[in-house]
Amino acid sequence: MKTCIHTGVVALAVALSTASAMAQIAGVITTAEGRKIEGAIKWKMREKAYAVTAKGGNVELELAPASISGIEIPRPKELDAAIASVQQGNAAAAVPVLEKIANDYLMLQWDGLATRLLAEAHVKAGSPDKALRVCEKVIAANPEAAYLGEMAPAYWAALLKSDRVSKVEDLLAKAIKSGSREASAFALIMRGDVIRASGDTNETAKKALRDGYLRVVTLYKSERAAQPEALYKAAKCFEKLGQSSRAEQMRTTLKGEFGSSEWARKP
Repeated sequence: MKTCIHTGVVALAVALSTASAMAQIAGVITTAEGRKIEGAIKWKMREKAYAVTAKGGNVELELAPASISGIEIPRPKELDAAIASVQQGNAAAAVPVLEKIANDYLMLQWDGLATRLLAEAHVKAGSPDKALRVCEKVIAANPEAAYLGEMAPAYWAALLKSDRVSKVEDLLAKAIKSGSREASAFALIMRGDVIRASGDTNETAKKALRDGYLRVVTLYKSERAAQPEALYKAAKCFEKLGQSSRAEQMRTTLKGEFGSSEWARKP
């Protein structure tokens, strides 16, 4: 799996003694010229650059993001157990593990997923401020993470819980404008959430369906990652409107096509 990075220029070789305190993670960097460098990789916050010590070497190369076309990092072995803990309702046990992964893998492929799960755990625990802090650390390194990628929806949810609706709406507009269908699908789901958060009425349920959830269900079928949440939330809106047959239709699709998702297990 590759992660494409944006901005910056190739820097220079520096001695190992100048390494930052960030963890070094084994992986492969592909440069813009197609050269593959296997070795220990870390993100240097101050320099906003990657440091790579090639396998078998003792010199640290400093590469700016624009000089890199991709990064391949093995999936952290602790991640699956943490995900299982969250899915089983024991988010507290996963928090220390996710915090370590989010920190060690900052700008190294797995920070977005770990931070998303961590932020979701904090929101569920009633601490959106903590969720914002962990997300904003990633955003400081990669501003696009606020509206693109897997962490963004958790960041929006934390903002919404903190009553920062105008900030959420600004980011949703950026996500939709970005051209990424996945980002647009999740932005539409959050648009539905924003509408529902304004009041639990039949009118808000209708508007959330029209402007959010149903658009994802019908127009973004190819975005499989977004479908379970959209189907579940569409079903809840139809229930609110007393349209039980439409609600059951949404739930049947959810359980039939996405039975292993957390949304299919929700009441």
